[in-house]
Amino acid sequence: MPYEEIQHFRRYHGYDYSRGAVVFATFHLEPRQPLFGRIEDGRMVYSAVGRIAAAVIEKESHRTRDAQLKSWVVMPDHIHLRIYLPPGQAAPLKKLGQFIYNVKAWTRNNAQRELGVMLGWQKNYHDWLCLSREVIETVDKYIANNPLKWSLMHGPHAPLRLVEPVKAAVLPRGEWWTAAGNVGLLDGKIAAVRLSRSIPARLHGEVAGRLMTAVEKGFILAGTWISPCEREVFAQLVQRGAAVVRASQDPLAMVYRPKGDESQMFAHGNYLVLSRVAAPGTARGVGWHGINDALNAIALAGGGLGIYVKCEGGRLRWSRAG
Repeated sequence: MPYEEIQHFRRYHGYDYSRGAVVFATFHLEPRQPLFGRIEDGRMVYSAVGRIAAAVIEKESHRTRDAQLKSWVVMPDHIHLRIYLPPGQAAPLKKLGQFIYNVKAWTRNNAQRELGVMLGWQKNYHDWLCLSREVIETVDKYIANNPLKWSLMHGPHAPLRLVEPVKAAVLPRGEWWTAAGNVGLLDGKIAAVRLSRSIPARLHGEVAGRLMTAVEKGFILAGTWISPCEREVFAQLVQRGAAVVRASQDPLAMVYRPKGDESQMFAHGNYLVLSRVAAPGTARGVGWHGINDALNAIALAGGGLGIYVKCEGGRLRWSRAG
């Protein structure tokens, strides 16, 4: 395939790539077959063809400064790359396309010459422009966790596959709940947590510390984790390896797609995503209140407790239900 036939799918047609750009690119084998290897226990095990592909990427990353490779992963039938295009160069997208073309061409040629294997590639590549540090960090986590995520989706236990309906004694009869992750967490002692939007950022660490005390006493923390304080506390709980339940009123896909550090949480068995879809016509705010009320009832049914925290007069006020 000549370089001129390589195409791409730009997400930002109006962006001036000569300003510099960070691009997340993906391209697949055609047909899609696991010729690069297999995944075992969340790790990529290369085949002979996979080792060739990895070696080509490493070599190409040192060959040019026009398209700088920052992170990458070879999966069984596709490749992910994060590439930096420095500012001030002419035709930066051509440099990106040339980099990907070289990876494809050298992998194909070396596989045929060394192993007698004929590789085919999909004609195009998909690219995503990373416009912020947060997106770049998310992409790097995605690349690093991709083999693990594959195991969680397709492996023997597959905790990302949808469980419906969830069967647990603490769930109200007649309600349809779905889940992804460790449903066994519902058998533990649950603390349903609600953290008010009134809590200022300076107090988030204090809230997280006190909730970690509950974790050390054997509680599994459950919440919707959507207020600013809840999001910050959730991130700290994840860093400390706490068991967490996240509840939602939105439907779950047949195979849940983890975000950020969720893959590690699923792998360690300390995470459950739980969903009860709101009735048609229910306002979003009402639906979230209903989920919080349901979590409180679930916690009490299993011998746990409900916790509500808000800020009054610059101080935290903790209240307990049940």
